Amino acid sequence: MTFKDALREKLKGILSEEESLLLPAGFQTVGRIIVLKLNPKLNDKKLIVGQACLDLLSSVKSVYLNTGKIEGTFRTPQQVELIVGENNPIAEHKENGVIYRFDVTKIMFSKGNVNERKFLTTVVKQNEIIVDMFAGIGYFSIPIGKHSRVKKVFSIELNPYAYKFLVENIKLNHLEEKIIPILGDSKVEVVKLSDSGVKADRVIMGVFPAPKDFIKEALMVGKKSGAIYHYEGVVEKEKYFALFEEFKEIAEKENFKCVLNSYRFVKSYGPNLYHLVLDIEASKIN
Repeated sequence: MTFKDALREKLKGILSEEESLLLPAGFQTVGRIIVLKLNPKLNDKKLIVGQACLDLLSSVKSVYLNTGKIEGTFRTPQQVELIVGENNPIAEHKENGVIYRFDVTKIMFSKGNVNERKFLTTVVKQNEIIVDMFAGIGYFSIPIGKHSRVKKVFSIELNPYAYKFLVENIKLNHLEEKIIPILGDSKVEVVKLSDSGVKADRVIMGVFPAPKDFIKEALMVGKKSGAIYHYEGVVEKEKYFALFEEFKEIAEKENFKCVLNSYRFVKSYGPNLYHLVLDIEASKIN
């Protein structure tokens, strides 16, 4: 029986047939919290639906409702509210041997990116130096530090609240010797790193929209002999190469040559829109 079928059965006689057809097919689980999205027509029944979820899922302690979007410079959820259960939004989510602690009401966490987080750990080579320009709570930095033989990861985060959890997650996963957290604007911080002598083998640029305005600075911190840039964006599937051309145009103005080593579609982002990651190798032209 699917979750929606179980929910419909639980609420039989409480919701109308029309309302029961509008129930969600699933939810996002983070630790012992679930986050629901409801059809607006069910908003006045949210307490009933939330309690039914709590009754059906014995391991869950809280049910939150997400009625907003991910917006702003800090990419924070705009409207996530407690429906029923314990009033504690701090979740501990376990994934691929990594623990992430964060606040579900203020921090974005996409479980749909799980394969990308795992994939990056497989391509990092021994003793690499990595700069993670938009580290968040450690989405990529933590699994890389945990599962690869990386030398050092410099993890930059602008949002002070996300940075707080980045520091916590580094300690929680015992990675203090591998990961250096940096609070600040990556456009500024990567230049500081470069000036201090840090030259990265790999630069992670995992943020939406595609961070076009940060490419010039990212090139400054990569090894001039060649570095890999993981560059992300949302594109129509058949227009994936345009994202590479965007990066290449700026790189060539800075006297770099670029090669698109590989690309992958992480997940659907809407009608004919996909979350795309490019693996670009860029080196300085002498």
